[in-house]
Amino acid sequence: MRRTSSPGIVLRRWPYSENSQVLRVLTPKWGAVSILAKGVNRLKSGQIGIYDTWALVEIEFGGKDGAEMFNLYSGKLLDRMSGLARDTRRLVAAGILAELAELGSPPGQPSSHLFLWLQRWLEHLAEGAPVDPILCAAILEGLKELGLQPGLEIPSDAPQDATLWFSPAAGGLDVPQDGRRPEQHARRISRQDLALLQKLRAEPEFALDADCENTEGCLTILGEFLHYHLERPPKAWQLLHRQSVGQVPGP
Repeated sequence: MRRTSSPGIVLRRWPYSENSQVLRVLTPKWGAVSILAKGVNRLKSGQIGIYDTWALVEIEFGGKDGAEMFNLYSGKLLDRMSGLARDTRRLVAAGILAELAELGSPPGQPSSHLFLWLQRWLEHLAEGAPVDPILCAAILEGLKELGLQPGLEIPSDAPQDATLWFSPAAGGLDVPQDGRRPEQHARRISRQDLALLQKLRAEPEFALDADCENTEGCLTILGEFLHYHLERPPKAWQLLHRQSVGQVPGP
């Protein structure tokens, strides 16, 4: 790869040496790439604090074609997304979305749609939007980008009072004709939760509405769907669940 400039979102970082770091950065053109940032920890580098996790940056990097790691030449901070640090649940939600974006953005593959998707939802979280509705809407939109959109439509021939089930194995909503519980793992879903999921998928910005807050059932269903269909489900989801049951301090 020739020396190139690109916007990027820092997905994570880890030490490489006393003065250097490795950055995992999502870019629109090159997907998620690993970049060696030599000397950024030195005070005189002028780069300390630029490459915080979730930061939106403009970077100049390059290296050999096909290399597992590229070299960073320079960088500029565009948005620190500092509002994500308001509470731990906001940070966990950002982690889940970042993992989904990275999953769909292999190195060397154009990923502009997922880059813009992640940037938009991180900005909403940083601006103080309600976390759980944002997470539901963002996941539904992200699954569509990954080609894994769950089925949420009630069959036209289903009885009006039929019990509704959500089955990850069936790809979403399942309404057995005999009224019995599906043979595969399934969870009952209320018509209220189903209507909210349908609304959030059709109008993602509805998640910003103050009235859209009761999303606990929707999150549970989407979490099970992610864990069934993704080869590498988000590790941060376990922390989200622990917060929900009171094991980890939330907002």
